[in-house]
Amino acid sequence: MKKITFLLFTIFLITFKTAAQDSKFKFGIQGGLNYSSFRGYENYADNNPGFAYLFGASFQYQIKENLSLKVDINFERKSQITKFTTELIYSSPISIPEIYHVRINSYRNYVVLPIMIKYNFTRNKNFYINGGPFLGYLIKAGLKTSGINAPGINTDDTDNTKYYKSLDYGLSAGVGKEFKLNNNHQIYIELRENLGLANTSKNEGIYNAIIKTNSLNLIVGYTFN
Repeated sequence: MKKITFLLFTIFLITFKTAAQDSKFKFGIQGGLNYSSFRGYENYADNNPGFAYLFGASFQYQIKENLSLKVDINFERKSQITKFTTELIYSSPISIPEIYHVRINSYRNYVVLPIMIKYNFTRNKNFYINGGPFLGYLIKAGLKTSGINAPGINTDDTDNTKYYKSLDYGLSAGVGKEFKLNNNHQIYIELRENLGLANTSKNEGIYNAIIKTNSLNLIVGYTFN
C-alpha cells in the first residue's frame, strides 16, 4: 500500500512540475468510496456488492471553454461479499451437525487509469459530465472468510492473485458538481460508474463463467492550477 501511494504521489509531482506554467492545466487529488461487484457469479451463490475505497490524482487539460480532457490515476479496491450456509458433521459418538453462516469478502486491488472527455454544461460551469475508457492493472487479489471456525477451513487473508488476469478495461461515465473557492482552486464531488468489459478470470470462473468487474464511485476531490 505504501509503495502504491508513493508511486502515485511521485507521478503527480513530476507532471505538476512539467506543466505548472500552463494555465490550461488543472491538477488535483481525490478519494472516496467504491461500491463494487464481480459480474459472472450471479447464479452460483448469494453475492452482494461490497464497499471499499479509492484514492489518487487527477489531471485536466482545457480543450475549449466547456470541454476538457481529464485523466485520473487511482488506487482502487473492488470487493464483493458472498454469503452461504453450510452444515458440517464431525465424527463423534453422537454426530450432531453444526450449521455455519459463512461470509467471504473477495477483493481486488487495482491501479486504474480513466481517460475521459469532460463537459461543463451549465452557464456558470459548475455541473459537468464526463466519460471514456479506463484501464486497470491488478496489484493483488484475495479473500477472507468469516463466520466459521472449523478444522480445515482457512479464515486467514488468502492471496489468489494468480487466478486473475493482470489487465482490466472498460468504460467510465460520471456526473459531478464543482464548487469554486477562488480563481485557481476548486473542490468537486462526482458519482461515476465503471463498467468492466474484460474477462478477468484466467480459469473462466466457476462453471466456465466469465467474470467482469463493475464499480460505482463516490469521489470527492480538490483541484488547482
